[in-house]
Amino acid sequence: MKFLATFFLILITCNDAWAVRKVRICSDRGLWYPFMMTERGEAKGMHIDIIRMAMKNMDVKLEITPLPWSRCLRDAQKGRYDGVATASYKDERAEFLIYPPDAKTAVKSQFRVSQVEYVVVTTTDNPYEYDGELKSIPQPVRTPKGYSIAEDLEKAGLFVSSTALGDKQTLQNLLRDNKGSVVTIPNVIQHLSKSPAFSGKLKISKTPIKSKSYFLAFAKQSRLTVDEMNQIWSEIARIREDNAIMTEIAEKY
Repeated sequence: MKFLATFFLILITCNDAWAVRKVRICSDRGLWYPFMMTERGEAKGMHIDIIRMAMKNMDVKLEITPLPWSRCLRDAQKGRYDGVATASYKDERAEFLIYPPDAKTAVKSQFRVSQVEYVVVTTTDNPYEYDGELKSIPQPVRTPKGYSIAEDLEKAGLFVSSTALGDKQTLQNLLRDNKGSVVTIPNVIQHLSKSPAFSGKLKISKTPIKSKSYFLAFAKQSRLTVDEMNQIWSEIARIREDNAIMTEIAEKY
């Protein structure tokens, strides 16, 4: 009887620890529709909704601060945040971030927030169509600053311009210069093409160049234990696999 009382006391204490803990993460404040965006200073998007729901289900308080992506990564490295939303796997990032166990090896990780495809975007008057040959992509290839896809393209020998702070700016630069290309996700183009500034001016190549898993990655200096991280990743996976929940989230965007 004494053993059972001790067990339940430990269990209640563990639950209370989760309930009062505040997890602080930063997110990319740029437009990465529908996964990540910022409205009136608040982080929004499908990735944010999934993470918020996972934390709420586990009675964990969550604070999200939208930042320029490079700064978000830098501040997580310094221990100012418990994690970042959301990051693909890179060896360089793994030096200061903790990823799910299959992040490095799996093409589609079990613990991803979502899987994202990258496509080549050109102006509509450019006849180019990506055919699977990376070196054929019109240069300069534009990507936002700090995005991992830039390094992938540079390794293929392409000239990459990654000074813009977000996809919208990279596309504005493409239209201004009328040469080269942008590598981004198709949802961003579909969303921005609703506005007169971009409508009818951009073309998406049909063949994706890469598919990546994106994660809630935790800072190595976070107060969270590895067990707690695993619990959060498992809850994210459960939510992502629930078609009813994901349909409800997607309909918001």
